[in-house]
Amino acid sequence: MKYRGGCLNGILFFFAMRRKVMDEFKPWPERIVRQNPCMNTVLCAVLVPIVRIDGEEHVVFEVRSSKLSWQPGDICFPGGVIEQRDASPLEAALRETQEELGVGLPHIRVWGPLDYVESPVGVKIYPFAAQLDTTNFVVSRGEIDHLFTVPLAWFSGRKPEVAQVELATRPGPGFPAGLPVSGQAGWKKRSTYNVLFYYYKEYKIWGITAQILDNFLGIRAIINA
Repeated sequence: MKYRGGCLNGILFFFAMRRKVMDEFKPWPERIVRQNPCMNTVLCAVLVPIVRIDGEEHVVFEVRSSKLSWQPGDICFPGGVIEQRDASPLEAALRETQEELGVGLPHIRVWGPLDYVESPVGVKIYPFAAQLDTTNFVVSRGEIDHLFTVPLAWFSGRKPEVAQVELATRPGPGFPAGLPVSGQAGWKKRSTYNVLFYYYKEYKIWGITAQILDNFLGIRAIINA
C-alpha cells in the first residue's frame, strides 16, 4: 500500500503526539495512603495491662485523681499524649506506663497493637495490650487516685451497655461571612456516636476506655479461638 507524503507525515505526527501525551501522563508511583485530617487532633497512646492474680488474668484500671482539671475521677488505662521524644506510639505507651505505675520495661511483655480509636472529642489513641509480670506498683499520686483490677473471666459473655451522644457544630470566632453556615447562631446537630458502658461493682468503665477494652476482648477472643 502506498501513502502520499502528506498523509504519511500526518499519521506519523499523530502517533508521535500520542506517545508524547502518554509519556507526559504517567501514573503516580505507589504510595502509602494516609489520613487527611480536618480535626485538630491530639495523638495519644495507652497500654491495656494484664496481670495474674492467684493464677487468674485481670485487667488493671486507673482511677484518675480528683485534683486533675481534665476528667477527674474517671477510669482509664495507663497512657497519655505522644511526645516529640517518643519514637513511636508504643514507646509513648510504655513510657507513660512506667511513669504512672512505676513498672520497669523488663516487667512488661507487649502482646501487640489494638485498633486505634479516633474520638470525635479530638483525640486519636493508639492502644497496645501487654502482660505485666508484677503487681508491685508505685502509683503516680499526682495523676492517679488508686488502681483496681477486673478478672477477664468477668467479661466473658457480657456485653457492654450502649448509649449515644449527639454531635453538634457552630461557626467559631472569625469564621468567614457569606457562607451557608456563617449566620448560624446556635448549635446544629450533625451526627451521633455510640458510647459503651461496663458496670463492675462501684466502678463505671465507659467511653473511650470501654471502647478500647471491648476491642481488646474481641481481638483476644479471635486469637485464642
